[in-house]
Amino acid sequence: MSRLRSQARHHPTTHAGAGAGARPRRLLHMPVELVLVIIALALVVAALAFVTGLWTGHRRLRSRMDRLDGQVTSLHGNVQTLPGRMDDLNGRVQVLDGQVSEIADAPLVARAMDHPQRVALVLNPSKNGADSIRTKATAAVAEAGLPELKVYETTVEDPGQQMARDAIRDGADVVIAAGGDGTVRFVAEELAGTDVALALVPMGTGNLLARNLKLPLDDHQACINTAIHGSTREIDSVSIKLEGTDGEVKKNTFLVIAGAGIDAEVMGDTRDDLKAKAGWLAYGEAGMRHLAGKRKEISVSLDGGAPQRRKVRSVMVANCGELTAGMDFIPDARFDDGLLDVVMLSPRHVGDWVRIAAKTLTKSTTEIPVMETHQATRCRVVLHEPMTAQLDGDAIMEVKVIDARVKPDSLRVQMPATDVPDSAAAPLMQPEAVPPAED
Repeated sequence: MSRLRSQARHHPTTHAGAGAGARPRRLLHMPVELVLVIIALALVVAALAFVTGLWTGHRRLRSRMDRLDGQVTSLHGNVQTLPGRMDDLNGRVQVLDGQVSEIADAPLVARAMDHPQRVALVLNPSKNGADSIRTKATAAVAEAGLPELKVYETTVEDPGQQMARDAIRDGADVVIAAGGDGTVRFVAEELAGTDVALALVPMGTGNLLARNLKLPLDDHQACINTAIHGSTREIDSVSIKLEGTDGEVKKNTFLVIAGAGIDAEVMGDTRDDLKAKAGWLAYGEAGMRHLAGKRKEISVSLDGGAPQRRKVRSVMVANCGELTAGMDFIPDARFDDGLLDVVMLSPRHVGDWVRIAAKTLTKSTTEIPVMETHQATRCRVVLHEPMTAQLDGDAIMEVKVIDARVKPDSLRVQMPATDVPDSAAAPLMQPEAVPPAED
């Protein structure tokens, strides 16, 4: 017993250390209820922090939404005032456009004062109503306050070429061609490549160019007014070389259509007395007489390409496509597109002619083998057998070679103005000269 006490006195820390290690073990054994309370308090604090964050975010979002709503309202107001602003802007643009027009027109007005428009009339005196045309044109020019009308009459020997040259020499700004397609073609041949404008008073049977320009064929006074008060437009002309069977080469100009074959045969064989009585219907009588016939071999070269061999009843080169009776023979042809439209007809029997007629009358764009069409700027046709050729409806001669080339924008023509003024209105002046087209 005394030994045990002595040992206890020599090791005082043993029980103290044991006692110190016993206290933490008692903390780990805290009541479960207290732990749950602590966790609950922590969750409440976290929830309060989350709710506070949400509320703060909501207030910020609400503030932004209010600002955005204000911007949308302002934008809506601006949109509502936009038509008014556009009207104001359009008004300013119109005023500015008027000022620019005044500045641009000033040289023309000055030129009109210094150089009044000079009008000339190339007249076919053999046509019915020629004297009436002369009287109406003279009166219209005088009423417009222009220099006296100069009149040049065609002859059997010269359908209008020298007359057009004389008109140009005498200072004409506009030359009225009053006659048939031949008169128009010869006058246009001299005017092409100059700054002198061509005007038309149609007096023939076909009146092909007048039809394509949509001029009133039966209202000569309206055509005269267009010559004096109309607007000037540039159209294409076509330079053509025809080589005859004797080797002679003729250079001509046409405006609507040229060809060789049945079309030329019909034009050359139409009776003049029947044309005088029935007009363009006379061509139908001649057409029926020439309907039967054999196809002839030709070689066609487009834009310098390799020759293409065909057997045809007719080959035509067109600048524009409307023919007599309002028939739009080549719907794609345009007189201002810088292109020639080449058509080859190769019917073998009546059924093929019916197909060609149906396609033409219905203005169908469907291709048919017996009516082949192409576009080019130049067309050369070698005829293996001579064929009769025609230019703008006038039969010319037997040919073996045709060489046609378009001359874009080479001819100025008078067209109806959008708002033609009364006879007292000032005439339109010619724009600057166009350089001559190359041969």
